[in-house]
Amino acid sequence: MIKKLILFFIFFSTDLAFASSETTTPLSIQTILQEQPLVYYQAGFLYFEGFEGPGYIEVYSIIGNKISEISTQELIQFKLSTSLESGHMYIIRVNSNKETKTFKIIIS
Repeated sequence: MIKKLILFFIFFSTDLAFASSETTTPLSIQTILQEQPLVYYQAGFLYFEGFEGPGYIEVYSIIGNKISEISTQELIQFKLSTSLESGHMYIIRVNSNKETKTFKIIIS
């Protein structure tokens, strides 16, 4: 399941940098995952990796209803306890000091 979720983020993330004619060396999947922040759901928790510093997290249903929001002093290796329904898609917005990232996840 985690492999499918990672592949989903790799192929459908708008923040993902793809090789172009200007790039001389292709990026490996491992390099991309280390440089990009990651959000995934497992066993009742949302896990946040690749973020730093204080932040604010918002969870929305796909139709835009806010499900939860939380602020934290440290986003490094942060996990949020939440129950998300299987078979639904959610939007996760992470606001940190540096930037705002938005993720779409499907719970299977």
